[in-house]
Amino acid sequence: MSEQEEIKLFERIRKNIQQAQRELFERKAKLGESIVIADDNGQPVIIKAEDYLKRAGK
Repeated sequence: MSEQEEIKLFERIRKNIQQAQRELFERKAKLGESIVIADDNGQPVIIKAEDYLKRAGK
């Protein structure tokens, strides 16, 4: 596998992970559930999925 093929593969993997995470957050928001994210210092923070999606610019 060439370096360019590896770059494309990793980019595709990254996009698919982002899409799956987005779908999970949307499902949790519909169910009124919370998610755990990291703050600027890397500490865990519990936030409602709906609030996170609003903040992230759904």
